Amino acid sequence: MSTRDKILRAADSMFGELGFEAASTRQIAERSGVNKALIHYHFRTKEELWGAVLDRYYERLGALLRGPLQADGDLRERLGRLLDGYVDFLAENRSFSNMVQREVAGGRHVERIRAHMAPLFELGSSLVEQAWPAARGASPLAAPQLMISFYGMVVTLFTYSPVLDGLLGRDPLGADSLEARKRHLHRMLDLTLAALQQEDRANHEEKI
Repeated sequence: MSTRDKILRAADSMFGELGFEAASTRQIAERSGVNKALIHYHFRTKEELWGAVLDRYYERLGALLRGPLQADGDLRERLGRLLDGYVDFLAENRSFSNMVQREVAGGRHVERIRAHMAPLFELGSSLVEQAWPAARGASPLAAPQLMISFYGMVVTLFTYSPVLDGLLGRDPLGADSLEARKRHLHRMLDLTLAALQQEDRANHEEKI
């Protein structure tokens, strides 16, 4: 493993555990087993290092989510694969959830997170609007609102896992809980798409 990768791995765990403000380059150097000066050689500032860690996550997540969205075939199946992949990604990358949660709760890197999310948000909204006209405009089932809702249904399990642990009486991030969450997401997707199809039929009948 290269020195740069050692630093990124250590920074990943430290930022996930402590957050940007609390994690120091000294701690990151100690955990990575490299001289602190090498951190500033590869990454001029702690902020640049934090950004490099976050960018790597979003590059992987973006590729994972764009795959189903840009693939051919039934959109329902592709959206289902996207939801499953998103759940699996967050389950396998707990530091990522912690980093993002801290930033949106009052950090100074929100714009960087927004810039990463915007293309995926726009792509998903566009595909849904193309497939189901009822998701366009100011509809109660408008695509941007649906994107927000499903985003929340996925990430809440991870951002509120300490609370849900006591509410559910079991580990909300255990294998059984994750599979139950996926089944729920698929069911909510089916209900949502059925509602869109019903509205499309009703709107079509009104026009003829």
